[in-house]
Amino acid sequence: MPSLGRLISRYLAFVGMFVGAGFISGSIIHLGEGFNLWDFSILIVGVLFFLFSTCVQEFIFSKKNIKDVKIIQFIFYSLVISIGVGMASGGTQHFVDTPVYSSYLIPIGLGIGMVTFFLKVNVSFALKKWLQIISMVIVMVIALILLLGQIGKVLPESLLQDHGTDSHAH
Repeated sequence: MPSLGRLISRYLAFVGMFVGAGFISGSIIHLGEGFNLWDFSILIVGVLFFLFSTCVQEFIFSKKNIKDVKIIQFIFYSLVISIGVGMASGGTQHFVDTPVYSSYLIPIGLGIGMVTFFLKVNVSFALKKWLQIISMVIVMVIALILLLGQIGKVLPESLLQDHGTDSHAH
């Protein structure tokens, strides 16, 4: 049985991944309103939290032995996945605030996350299969953009106005 200190350390690394992902998703959606230093800073802090916690979880606690070249690849894929998932979750959370922006953000984030996940887990497909996967992802992204765009156009005006009151402002 692991010591209490080790359990707490593992928990903190686990929490760090989620806090980092939350910072990433929140900053991505708010940066869609225009660049500002605060949201950009939160994005950088989120990326650092996520990457540090992921590396601690994988390399210290899970004791995965990845060669130096693979570490950079692992970090890059983890980062891109976290940004893709952040795009999708942030866009979903704020869809009524920014339906047009979110209708692009959600599907593109899901597409980026899916393809990068396949790369991260080292799936070996022939070129023809990769082209099929990329084509399917592009079709999925376009279909979701069109669907979410239509949903955004028919949102009740009261929902759009009520959600943007000062009590919900960020």
